Amino acid sequence: MKGIYRLIPFAVPKPWGGGHLDALAQNTSAEKIGEYVLFSNLPQFPVKVVTSAGEKLLADFLRETDIPTEPLPFMLKLLSTNDSISVQNHPSDADTHAMGLKGGGKFECWTILDVDSAARAYLGLKQGESPQVLNDLESEKDPLQHFNAIEPRQGDVIKLNPGLVHSTTGRLLFYEIQQTSDHTFRIYDFGRGRELHLEQAIRCMKDQTPDILPGFQNLVTDKFSVNYHRLNTELRLSPGGKKFSVLTWMGRPARLVSGKDEFTLVWGDSLLFTEQSDFVLKAEPSVNQPVANLPMIDVLFEAYC
Repeated sequence: MKGIYRLIPFAVPKPWGGGHLDALAQNTSAEKIGEYVLFSNLPQFPVKVVTSAGEKLLADFLRETDIPTEPLPFMLKLLSTNDSISVQNHPSDADTHAMGLKGGGKFECWTILDVDSAARAYLGLKQGESPQVLNDLESEKDPLQHFNAIEPRQGDVIKLNPGLVHSTTGRLLFYEIQQTSDHTFRIYDFGRGRELHLEQAIRCMKDQTPDILPGFQNLVTDKFSVNYHRLNTELRLSPGGKKFSVLTWMGRPARLVSGKDEFTLVWGDSLLFTEQSDFVLKAEPSVNQPVANLPMIDVLFEAYC
């Protein structure tokens, strides 16, 4: 099923939701949207795709194509926070194999879209800190003192390599690409009472050096890549994915044209390309309807493998 398809994201309210995405997701619940899942075939995130026959679960659609989906090479989310996320660690592919876990590891990457001045990313233990301090965070007055505190900036591409302990505090909006994996080892959860996984987290620790690319620099890994295309008035591109590409627009209203296919895009819209079709993206100069709390950065995010 070669072509270009619009995706319908799945919104997830969270206690720590930051409020950036509520108008976009038309959320009316008491909790703010924390996760806006753009691309995933996991059953807990029922993302849909629009086909000529109507809406269909992305997982079902992918089974009808020749796209490899076991596992899907990556999944995509927008995350909005207004509170701390847990201090956590992710295993590598080798770790999951050694620990007898199903599926692969979890490399992920955040691209910062919007950030309050008080927000911080905590990336790795400070030099000289022992991994054993992770066992005692629950009893400390300032458990984050042991970690590298980073002031994130819009456009930062933060690579969370497996084994890097990480967390955030404050109000942030970011784009996340990750391996399709459920393996997250929580170390400290700021009193929320969820299960911790200290032994597994410490076992999987590796290099604790922060790895940040500033200014929307393209991400290239052996799993997947992300290109960031800035739009002034017009872009002419061909998707980079040999298997498939997912394009997500972060800006004012724009129009994408590829052959006979035309799509009007507003902030957060995503398209799945299952073929390498040239396209043109143009801003809509006569339309100016920014959505509250969303940064109109006019950048097209292209995730592909």
